[in-house]
Amino acid sequence: MKRKILVICLIIIMVFCTHVAIVCAATKSELQNESKDIQNKISQTKDEISEVQSQLTGTLEQIQNLNAQITDYENQIDDLNDEIDELEDSISDAEVKLNEAQEKYDKQEELLKERLVAMYEAGETTYLDVLLSSADLIDFISKYYMISEIAEYDSDLLDQMEKNKNEIQIAKENLETSKEQVEAVKQSKQATANSLKVSQTTKQEYVNQLSEDEKALEEDLEQFKKDQQEIQNQLAVIAAQEAKNKGTTYITTGEPSSYGYIFPVAGLSKANINNKNYPSYPGHTGTDVNINVVGKSVVAVKSGTVEISTALRNSSGSYRSYGEYVVVNHHDGTMTLYAHMLSGSRTVSVGQSVSQGQVLGTVGSTGNSTGPHLHFEVRINGKAVNPLPYLP
Repeated sequence: MKRKILVICLIIIMVFCTHVAIVCAATKSELQNESKDIQNKISQTKDEISEVQSQLTGTLEQIQNLNAQITDYENQIDDLNDEIDELEDSISDAEVKLNEAQEKYDKQEELLKERLVAMYEAGETTYLDVLLSSADLIDFISKYYMISEIAEYDSDLLDQMEKNKNEIQIAKENLETSKEQVEAVKQSKQATANSLKVSQTTKQEYVNQLSEDEKALEEDLEQFKKDQQEIQNQLAVIAAQEAKNKGTTYITTGEPSSYGYIFPVAGLSKANINNKNYPSYPGHTGTDVNINVVGKSVVAVKSGTVEISTALRNSSGSYRSYGEYVVVNHHDGTMTLYAHMLSGSRTVSVGQSVSQGQVLGTVGSTGNSTGPHLHFEVRINGKAVNPLPYLP
């Protein structure tokens, strides 16, 4: 009996071990298959990235370079328009001051003429005659002070006339200088506009050479450029309004290090930026934080107010350009932009106040993106500047 029980136990143990071995083998096989799948996905992703990069070579690369050049020319024209506006304002101020000085001078000249007529009508009468005709000492003193007042008035009048005459001359010179500067800036603007037209014509020639697939990619690039310009204009209006409220023409800025930013991805640093050149390629208006970023939180580099929190989508519903993005106004002359965030991860809305380090969303790859990364920008008066000096 005991022998039978022992045999049964041995059989049970053997069955159990065999089952465990089979399960382990199956689990190991599954893990190996999953590992292969992951490697295949990684390879596939790399291939897709390489394919996109190869599509951006040749003609499309030329178009991208021309897009950057066109944007640069458009920004130059905007700057020149601002300069023309400032000069025309200074001309208006100079004309007002010139008219005021001329009016003062005309009034003083009229008074001087009246004084000369009065002196002529008095004939040979002199101040000495007036004093000698005094009836007594009190009358003498009274006439003396009266003559002193008249003489002082005449002297002040002549001094004021000379001063106003100089002011008129200076105002005229400033006016002429400003007018000459306006003409020079307008000529520069025209030259830039001509260069812009040449670049646009050249770009169109390249576009005409593209295949249908390439044209689709070119349209994406063109849409991205339009979105960037629209955002730039929107932020420029916000900055101009803020500057107006502060009583300044433009928001002034100090050294980048003085702004006290933290890094825009929680737990990471500049070491997580693969390409630290600016721009890393033509037309790129920010820097990409793209090393070990999956699942990381995007945070406000400094406290401020959310100006934009939205997603750019095509009519089909697919993401384009910046995808899910946020713009924060720090009210110190700078705004920061955080783009390509994970779908549905934005945690802030327009008008909301945010503190430094507050989570805005999660790193993703929405929009014009080939892989998970945060596209980060610093903008002054709506225009993008090199963000790297602002980061710790």
